[in-house]
Amino acid sequence: MAVNLQRIPFIAAARAQRPSILNPSHWLQGSRYLLLLIGIFCLLSLIVLLQTGAVATRGYEIANLEAQKEVLLRARTQLQERQAQAQSLERVRVEAEKLGLGPLKPEQVRHLLIPERPPAVGGPVVQEGGDE
Repeated sequence: MAVNLQRIPFIAAARAQRPSILNPSHWLQGSRYLLLLIGIFCLLSLIVLLQTGAVATRGYEIANLEAQKEVLLRARTQLQERQAQAQSLERVRVEAEKLGLGPLKPEQVRHLLIPERPPAVGGPVVQEGGDE
């Protein structure tokens, strides 16, 4: 069995030129930028997540307010219909008849004659026909 104990020269030269993988400063130089990029990515992701949550919350609030608006519009329409119905002339006539009110009959007409009042005592006296 033949064993070669000689070192291969180009392998030894390559080992001498490359930095040591076990050197901690070598690892920190490359990973420092990677950690910075990961941190920035996480921060931006958190900002986007918070904004998305805020937009979703506002969307639910808007939907609830729109539903409430629809309910209030329906209630307003019903109230306007009731008001128009209560103010209709036919309804007023029916209610008046229920109370015994109706058109005036000729026998219900009463004429009152009011005599002229004498002048009040101690009041101003008006004289007629005199140019004095």
